Amino acid sequence: MGLQKEYAERYDWLVKEFTDWAFTFMTSFLYYMDYDAIDEQTRSLYRQGISAFGGIAPTYRIALEKDSPVIVWDFHSLLIMVQMCFSFMLTDKDSDMRMCKHCKKVFVASRKGNEFCSQKCKNQFNVYKSREKKKGIKRDD
Repeated sequence: MGLQKEYAERYDWLVKEFTDWAFTFMTSFLYYMDYDAIDEQTRSLYRQGISAFGGIAPTYRIALEKDSPVIVWDFHSLLIMVQMCFSFMLTDKDSDMRMCKHCKKVFVASRKGNEFCSQKCKNQFNVYKSREKKKGIKRDD
């Protein structure tokens, strides 16, 4: 897909789209993180929220390349392409996209086991955890 140099979208439209993607990411993250703690009605609400995401699927075709057949996606707009890539990242078990265990910001993990967006967050999390342990407060990690 070729894009022109002058291509632009309105700022309010971009804000809306990124807000929708943040909602989708947080919904899926919280659904699985809190699965045992939430009731079936809340789970149903989460599922309805996720199903509202997207809507216009790209078309595809199969092309015969030199070594093997390949799927070629035909995107009608940049938005649909970005949504499809985001959806693949969201559903990929090995995705590098994570939510920081301390500050709850989304980040791209540089290594598989990363749970924190920075060393500062990791240190603060451990300090708070240690203080709570001394006070006898049990934490759900």
